[in-house]
Amino acid sequence: MTSTDFFNQINTAIQSKLPFVLFSKPESQSVKAYIQTNTETHIIKDYSESGFVFAPFDSEKDSYYIPLDSSVFIDVKQPDFKGCSQSSSLRSIDSTVNHLTLVSKAIDEIKATDLKKVVLSREFKFHLEDSNPLEIFKKLAQNYSSAFTYCWYHPQTGFWLGASPESLLKVEGKMVSTMALAGTQVFKSSDKVEWDSKNIEEHAFVTDYLLEVLSDYLDLIKTSGPNTLKAGELLHLQTLVTGRLKSTDHSLSQLLKAMHPTPAVGGTPRTKALEFIKSQEPYDREFYAGFFGELNIPSESTFRNSKRNIENRAYQTVRKSTQLAVNLRCMQLKDNKAILYSGGGITKDSDPLIECKETEHKIQTIKKVL
Repeated sequence: MTSTDFFNQINTAIQSKLPFVLFSKPESQSVKAYIQTNTETHIIKDYSESGFVFAPFDSEKDSYYIPLDSSVFIDVKQPDFKGCSQSSSLRSIDSTVNHLTLVSKAIDEIKATDLKKVVLSREFKFHLEDSNPLEIFKKLAQNYSSAFTYCWYHPQTGFWLGASPESLLKVEGKMVSTMALAGTQVFKSSDKVEWDSKNIEEHAFVTDYLLEVLSDYLDLIKTSGPNTLKAGELLHLQTLVTGRLKSTDHSLSQLLKAMHPTPAVGGTPRTKALEFIKSQEPYDREFYAGFFGELNIPSESTFRNSKRNIENRAYQTVRKSTQLAVNLRCMQLKDNKAILYSGGGITKDSDPLIECKETEHKIQTIKKVL
């Protein structure tokens, strides 16, 4: 399939208002898409479903998915992005509450209670003269090949796009991998990078939490890191975690419920941090800091002949693959506006001015393609 044919099919889906997702996984040389064949809304019940999932930050709210068995799958190898249009002019209509005040309030709360870290976010709104989601996706995929880039549309959610640097969960058969990604600074040079105690502590909260949670579900847990990861023009601390699923009755749904939201997007202790976010952030995060990706996709299958009846061919699924990313570096397109989201982890050692600057640096990943 050519790039032109591929994107023509996506345009047809847009015109028909069919749910679809197009995406490119980290370091992939292809772009893939699931296009639903009808406008029916599908809600995740227990994560035994198979398809592409789009889940909100609040795990109590509905997670949508495009089912594998009622969608068309298409892909294009080495897509041609040369036709990407130039960026349109932006007019800021950002009216967010003073983030400095919010961060200061969180620091006071941390010093006065057992809250250790809370991730506070903000939204940046821009008016767009032209908001072609396919052109935006092309530029995301072209500029951020090391990220999980996507463009999602559903009548219930509208358009969301992003380029996430953070893997939430990857399951291949019994093998599981995830990462702790926390701690941020602006990339300045390729010289040796130094990390201050605030960022090291913030990262440790996430790593420790994951290791504690995963010990109930995985054996043979191994870690690698922390190492410095470059994502766009930012640097992050990253620790990779791998393990093997235990032979128990634990479900993928239980594992995801235990993991999400991690302290990288919520805070610690989790319940107290989420209560602070819900009561203090001036907007609903919706799908920002949620997760998305392929869910229970057959990764290898065979047909075998029955020895008793050669005409009876049984389909055997060898294993299934799940690859989910945290919905960071993302935007929502709504009413000729682009709503960009970013946040940062607040600890007792946070500086409100630095935290505000960090959120501004983080939106540049998405803003530069508009």
